[in-house]
Amino acid sequence: MTNSDLIVEYLEQFGVEYVFGVPGSPLGPLFDALVRSEKRGGPTLILARHEAGAAFMADGYARESGRIGVCCCTTGPGATNLITGVAGALAEQIPLLAISSQTRVTDFSLGSFQDSSRDGVDIVSMFACCTRYNSMVTHPNQLEKKLAAALTVALGNPRGPAHLSIPIDIFAAQASGPACYKGLHQLLTTEDTTVDSGALDRLIEEISVVLGNGGRIRLLAGHNAIGAGDLISRCAELTGAEIITTPRGKSAINPYHPLARGVFGCSGHSSARQSLADNGVELILAVGSNLAEWETSKWDPLLMNSRMVHIDSDRQNFNRSPMARLHVFGAIKPVLKQLNARLEELRKSGTLTSAFCDSSSGQTSATGQNGYVPSGIKVSQPECCAPAIAGQLLKAPQVYRELLRRLPHESRFFIDNSNSVPWSIHYFFKNRPEALHLSIEFATMAWAVGASIGGAFADRKAPSVCIAGDGCYLMSAQEITVAVEQRLPVIFVILNDQAYGLIRHAHRVHGSEAVDFSIPTVDFAMMARSTGAQAFTIRGIEDFEHIDWQALAAHQGPSLLDVIIDPEATPPLAMA
Repeated sequence: MTNSDLIVEYLEQFGVEYVFGVPGSPLGPLFDALVRSEKRGGPTLILARHEAGAAFMADGYARESGRIGVCCCTTGPGATNLITGVAGALAEQIPLLAISSQTRVTDFSLGSFQDSSRDGVDIVSMFACCTRYNSMVTHPNQLEKKLAAALTVALGNPRGPAHLSIPIDIFAAQASGPACYKGLHQLLTTEDTTVDSGALDRLIEEISVVLGNGGRIRLLAGHNAIGAGDLISRCAELTGAEIITTPRGKSAINPYHPLARGVFGCSGHSSARQSLADNGVELILAVGSNLAEWETSKWDPLLMNSRMVHIDSDRQNFNRSPMARLHVFGAIKPVLKQLNARLEELRKSGTLTSAFCDSSSGQTSATGQNGYVPSGIKVSQPECCAPAIAGQLLKAPQVYRELLRRLPHESRFFIDNSNSVPWSIHYFFKNRPEALHLSIEFATMAWAVGASIGGAFADRKAPSVCIAGDGCYLMSAQEITVAVEQRLPVIFVILNDQAYGLIRHAHRVHGSEAVDFSIPTVDFAMMARSTGAQAFTIRGIEDFEHIDWQALAAHQGPSLLDVIIDPEATPPLAMA
């Protein structure tokens, strides 16, 4: 049993199904161990086409599976290529284990090929700023303890990537025995039930006083609240509070809930701002938000004031809310469960009354204009969501509307960092909000190409949809061949405006010269077909009708839709 076999034994313990990587000779012992593991039902090695793509796949897999994502790379440029994807995972708090190989320990400082030790191109120092745990294994006896530490930190609070740099001779060395920490997975995945009960008591008092005096409450859902949407919605129903979200918190709340008012912050909705600006609002419960620039509309005083009660599972986020009335630390779901239980008791005793919770609990609101936009949310250009007219260029919101109408309800959507981000924040509405995945903290272009593939590995039963601009897709288009090889149900939707459109529109507002951001015409459908994928070109609404959508959704393999959109349609770039 080698040290590589020991690593894989731990991955098996954690239920990891896939390891994403690009080969290199120093990874040979690890790849051998993965082949042996696969034969007994353990993790399968998936060869990506670029190391950043491997990291993006591990990211998407972690999001959809709930497990830790694992990626690996060879020494030298393989590791530098991996860093971008790892940095994105740090910003988004995605649990990853990144394993880079290293030249032999005995060859350090001798000028060995692709030396990435501290005596060469120092990879470990490069990873230090984009990981939560980062270490080189320099002796076989270190490996198991450092691996356990890496897994502990990656799955801790807050979550994030951990990096181990392992020399080839340590990969290949004989392990001292099977895993020592056989209960590590159970230890690290036990549900966190931490609640600051004293702060919760004070919060109940604040809510009672505000509502007792006829004041109003607002709920702001951030990205750490994803998965707790039902609890937030119930809290809103019990208190009559309207709900707004941050851009990433959009994935937490059903936009069709009667109390939902849309997104506050970058590319957000005027209805969200109006909700916060109500003179009767005396308390804002900010749940799971890091209060960063896009989350707060550039730290707008409308939100960042003493009305705020900041509820979060990450104490570091409290550094950004010194003006808050109260900090409530704890795991988001347990905090909300206890809060709602206390509010229910007050309601039953007659101390708390809310006309909403008695008459409308559990309902969803009707759509407003165009039969798509939720009635409680105001969009900036309702005509963008209107049913498309034959012969006219499509706008991104019209594309979203058609995709949501025609694809299975269980489909997942990964939005790449291009024009598709502001269009999606403002105009993407789905009553299963957790199906929307964004990566907009570090905002790496081409993230969704790999992440959608990783998401499909986690769940093959429904399409995994990548929505990317043409510029984004070209950065990582080769990864479609992984989906072809593995027969994955991934649908790549290219919003093709023949330009780096997001930058072009922003530069028109803020730039001083006429810079050309155009991209030459590319036949993306032909590119996809050349890899073995099926593909369609959509130039207008009539082309949607020519596709068998049931067959497309059931197709065992990737599909690409090259959708020509109106290049002059300006995305909603402003802060709301």
